[in-house]
Amino acid sequence: MISISNIHKAYKSTQVLKGVDLGINSGCIQAILGANGAGKSTLIKIAACILEADSGELFIDNEKITIDSYSYREKMGYVFEQPMYIDKLTPYEYLYFVGKMYGIEKQTIGNRVNELLVFFGLHESDCYIERLSKGMKSKVSLAAALIHNPKHLILDEPFDGVDFLSVQKTTRLLRSLAEKGCTILITSHQYDVIADLCDRFALLKDGKILFNQTLSDLETAAKEPNGNPISVKQYIETLMDDNTSSPNELSWV
Repeated sequence: MISISNIHKAYKSTQVLKGVDLGINSGCIQAILGANGAGKSTLIKIAACILEADSGELFIDNEKITIDSYSYREKMGYVFEQPMYIDKLTPYEYLYFVGKMYGIEKQTIGNRVNELLVFFGLHESDCYIERLSKGMKSKVSLAAALIHNPKHLILDEPFDGVDFLSVQKTTRLLRSLAEKGCTILITSHQYDVIADLCDRFALLKDGKILFNQTLSDLETAAKEPNGNPISVKQYIETLMDDNTSSPNELSWV
């Protein structure tokens, strides 16, 4: 499991995370929702030990993790909102390189790379990664995160630019991994994209977790102030919105 306890993080004078607590059980797909700038990517980077928290603790499989910890990384796959690639490699070359970095045997790497390329529709992409579309690059990131069959997955806006059919295939794959015990932490500012995928939904707002509930819990809670039921999407959007009094239209449109 992944346990995030009382995490604080500030950038200069701006306090981004103000005591975040979140526990994710093995086999759970945990969503973190929030508006742009809510701190989702900051929290993800801290959970992946790419960024150091100012205070608080991170435990993975009951082991306390610090920025200098390395042993757990071989069990984890990552997709970051702004991933870094070796741009002068093709998707095959890059995935093969990532597989070697994880210590996968030569024959196994080749088989896995070919399977991933076909699965994500990248098998005909023999140009350098730098020439790929945004969506194709996102698929390369997902493939690289999966190549070593990780025990934990941390995914920050993983479907950005990805076509609908590939999103559907990938969500089915992620659900299958979770059923086999993989713990998945995924962020999104679009509830629709992950609504049918996740087991629990946490809303990050004003530096804290506002709620962490199952879809069933949210369906029960989704009501207007007058008590009338509304959709879960509307409910979440209302809670996310800090500018409920701002106009919804432009005067000249």
